[in-house]
Amino acid sequence: MQISQESLLHEFLDKYVACIYVSDVEKSAPVLEKYENIISCFEHDCDEERILKNFEALAKIKISLNIPYVALSNEIVGMKNMFIKKGISSVDLEKLLDIFYKINNRVAKLYLDDYIQKLKHTNNVRITSLSEVLDFDIIQYYKAHLAWLDELVRKIELKDTDSFPELNSKLCEFGRWLHTKGKSIIQNNSKYTELETMHRNLHLFAGKIQRVLSQEEYFILISYLEKCELLSLHIGTELVLVDNIEINKKVTKDALTGALNRHALKPIFETQYDYAQATDGSFVMALMDLDNFKHINDEYGHIAGDEMLRQFVACVKRNIRNSDVIVRYGGEEFVLFLPSTPIEKAIDVLQRIREAFAQLQVEVDDKVVSTTVSIGVVPVEPKMPFVSALIDEYIMIADKKLYKAKESGKNRVVV
Repeated sequence: MQISQESLLHEFLDKYVACIYVSDVEKSAPVLEKYENIISCFEHDCDEERILKNFEALAKIKISLNIPYVALSNEIVGMKNMFIKKGISSVDLEKLLDIFYKINNRVAKLYLDDYIQKLKHTNNVRITSLSEVLDFDIIQYYKAHLAWLDELVRKIELKDTDSFPELNSKLCEFGRWLHTKGKSIIQNNSKYTELETMHRNLHLFAGKIQRVLSQEEYFILISYLEKCELLSLHIGTELVLVDNIEINKKVTKDALTGALNRHALKPIFETQYDYAQATDGSFVMALMDLDNFKHINDEYGHIAGDEMLRQFVACVKRNIRNSDVIVRYGGEEFVLFLPSTPIEKAIDVLQRIREAFAQLQVEVDDKVVSTTVSIGVVPVEPKMPFVSALIDEYIMIADKKLYKAKESGKNRVVV
């Protein structure tokens, strides 16, 4: 029984197409038109060049709509399988498979060209954002590897397999640091092993790129380059956490509580912001205020108040990572930075702090003192270069959340 082009199109759209923008006629129409033309070509003359040109046009539309390569690649595989299963094509199986191979590779070439341009730009933003970091001792090696990645991208763009960036993971600038000074700085053995493995894999994929580059198999190249960028960002994220541990060691502490003092707030925020931008990441900032603290000072004296502040910071530190940063903002207010932490995980951490502190009791002159903490939370996802006004804006947002927590009955976390 002959299958109509319309029913084929409907089956294909239903099973394999994830992004058509059916709610937007203006965007949907050209996409649907290309699908119709492609299916028609396969059903009738099977003009290879016409099919390829239709897929090229389709890929350009998808790229303009920010639909990823993997989505269109899955559609290509789905269409191929549908045609094979139903026996619909005017060419034999071997020819059909060859056409779909060429389709996938030509589409991948368009996506790769677009990806290279975007990656060159975003990598430049990442490198620039790190240039403003004040303490550059560790993170400079991540910046060196971003420069390495930038060179790799340019070699792919030029199809130049000569003078490739260093492929030996122990000989690049980051590799030399990691296997010498870095090994003594990163005290956590599992963290070191994870970093070393990611870095080695990054260089292995770069080696694969060099071997495949001359063969012009673009669907393989785009996959390897995506893996290189992803591994590079993961390495950056891990280095940020290592660097934060060093910051906690170096920066001047508040004499009473052991938290970093208020003078550190702005440089810490700027550093976390630049790091997040350089790793395509984010961080969470929480403003924490002890409830009824004035009452404690008035009722039990400043000795009790001071001890409560010390115990609060100790409680926070028991429930956070060494790479998280707590700053005494003033009086009984503290700011906590949770780098590379999704908001859901941050809420879990903050709720754990809130619950643990609510159960804590401080003994002063045979009197038992306890209180709670209210927390205002704001996720920070850098979308623009850092400017000094940002810290005040985010503090203001966190302060509004904190006020809401106080107004709602205290002893709670508000996002």
